[in-house]
Amino acid sequence: MTKFTIAGITPKHFPQILRINAEFVHWLSPLDQSELAYILERASYARQIKDASGVLIGYAHDVDYPDHWNLNWLRAKLRNFFYIDRVIIDRTAQGQGLGQCLYADIEAYARKCGYDWLACEVNTVPDNPSSHRFHIKAGFKRIGEQSFPEKGKAVRYYAKALA
Repeated sequence: MTKFTIAGITPKHFPQILRINAEFVHWLSPLDQSELAYILERASYARQIKDASGVLIGYAHDVDYPDHWNLNWLRAKLRNFFYIDRVIIDRTAQGQGLGQCLYADIEAYARKCGYDWLACEVNTVPDNPSSHRFHIKAGFKRIGEQSFPEKGKAVRYYAKALA
């Protein structure tokens, strides 16, 4: 795997993040600049690779984010976990290993911080089969599902034991 430099997200990356989020909004939540600032304020992991061609944003299980449906579902199932919330890889950068690099980095971060689990969700409506394959190959196990009819979405939750 090619090694890329992973660095923090800065305001110069916002236009790129907003652009690729909009391109993949069917698998993500809509995001504008103020919402991006809101989630970054809460994130304990917010990193990008190749000038934000790849982005990963995550939170500690106990982050102050009471209205986050997926995080709340996971809180009822797991203890001491780190939540991978938003992963976006620009279409032009897919297949280059950016996701693998970001996941290796977040796993190392979560282990260093003493978390027992990495957790995330992947859409089942609309389905994201390549993301399901990616997570299973990376050692994540399915732990449940949830449907959001009012949003026209459903997700499958995954967790990976770190301890």
